[in-house]
Amino acid sequence: MSTDAAILVRRPSGPALTAREISDVLTLTTDPLTDPWHHVVGADGSKFRLRLSSAPGDLSGPAVESSGAGERDYDCFVHVSIYWTTEDTDDSIGSLRAFCRSLVAELHAVWPEAESVFEVDDAYSYRVLPEPSEGVVDLRLGSGAPPTEPGFSLVEAANRAASGTGLVFTEDEPGRHIVPSDGAGDSVTYTVSHRAEELPFAAGARSAAAPADARQLGEFTERLLAELARHTDGADLACWVNGRLYRYEVELTPPLD
Repeated sequence: MSTDAAILVRRPSGPALTAREISDVLTLTTDPLTDPWHHVVGADGSKFRLRLSSAPGDLSGPAVESSGAGERDYDCFVHVSIYWTTEDTDDSIGSLRAFCRSLVAELHAVWPEAESVFEVDDAYSYRVLPEPSEGVVDLRLGSGAPPTEPGFSLVEAANRAASGTGLVFTEDEPGRHIVPSDGAGDSVTYTVSHRAEELPFAAGARSAAAPADARQLGEFTERLLAELARHTDGADLACWVNGRLYRYEVELTPPLD
């Protein structure tokens, strides 16, 4: 069981994100170019170390089985290590996942167009902004265990999370959306997309087409993930927008109070 994680982030077009820019967003107190490790306390009191790098050898991605000729490098690699948890938490993997998701949320709040991926103990988190400004949102919930509350409905949870976005979800049919990745030349996207496509079906929801910009989609999925973490145990969520994988979260971590 690993207590380390690799977060990778890139801007799909335009100038590459730099370690300095990422350090500024994460409000690290030491210079990423001169001090290799940065010490940060998480929301639950756990202590972490961060290292930022733009070295080519660090940028192939945690989801890559083997290097391919068509693979695109990420802009920045963030190595996260947990070295102390509080007595109340005492869950290094859960704390590490929650901390990584909080870092990624900070980065996407500033660069909603960014693509990010990270891995903690074989559990992946992936997010990339779909290009269309109006789209159909497909959700698939997979779970090794049933929801912790009888009668839990993904459709109802999605509609609560979508309040104010214009998205309205209805019941989906098992196995309907198996969407091949359009990034076969990019081994990170390709690998994560295929993992999402193989997600066992526990529940699904599908919206009609409606405008949904990057920030709305980000806020919607954050609210949905928080709700699912409270009502499910060990669930995974994949979200497609217009047939392209937008977000994939494995083994949801309950929100930290």
